[in-house]
Amino acid sequence: MRAMIASPQAFRRGSFRLPPLREAVARLFEPRLVIRRSLSLDASPEAVWEALIDLPRWPERDRYIRWIRPLGEPPPSDGRWWVVGRRYREQVRRGPFLPVFKLTVVQVEEGRRVAWRARYLWVDATHAWEVEPSNGGAILSSEESFSGPRGIMAIARIVFRLFDVERMTDRQLEAMAGDVVASE
Repeated sequence: MRAMIASPQAFRRGSFRLPPLREAVARLFEPRLVIRRSLSLDASPEAVWEALIDLPRWPERDRYIRWIRPLGEPPPSDGRWWVVGRRYREQVRRGPFLPVFKLTVVQVEEGRRVAWRARYLWVDATHAWEVEPSNGGAILSSEESFSGPRGIMAIARIVFRLFDVERMTDRQLEAMAGDVVASE
C-alpha cells in the first residue's frame, strides 16, 4: 500500500484535499443550524391545533419543560396565549442544565402556525410549530433555527448532539400527539 503524499503545488492549486474532514469542520462552524422534525397524526388539524396552542398544558405533557410563565403581565384571561408581541419566560431541562429563556411570540397564523423567538448566550433562536392537513389527519412539525457567532454555533452543535436534541423534539411531538388522541 502506498502512502499518498501531496506536493506543495497540489495544495496551492487546491487539487489535494481531505473532503470529509474539511466539510465536517466547515459544517461544524456554519453560523446557522436548523432542526426540523414532523409527526403524522390520525387526528383532525383542528384538534392538533387546539392541543398546540394550549400553552399551560405544555409543562404537564412535556418532560423537558419545567414551566412557562407570562413575562410582565398576568396570564391572558381570554385564553389567547399566542398573540404576536406577548412575552414569556420558560425553564427547560437540557441534560443537567436548567436554562431559562425569554420568549417573544413573533408569528401567529390561526389554525396553522405559531412561532416565538429568544436569544440565549449570543445565539438567536426561533422555534415554530406548524399544523398541516394530510390524508384525513394532520402533520405536526417543529422547526428550530439557531444563528450566532461561528465558534458559539460549533459548541451548540456539539451540545445538541450530546443531548440528542432531535430525539427530544421527537418526544415533545409524541407527547403532544398523545394529548390530542386523549382529548378526541
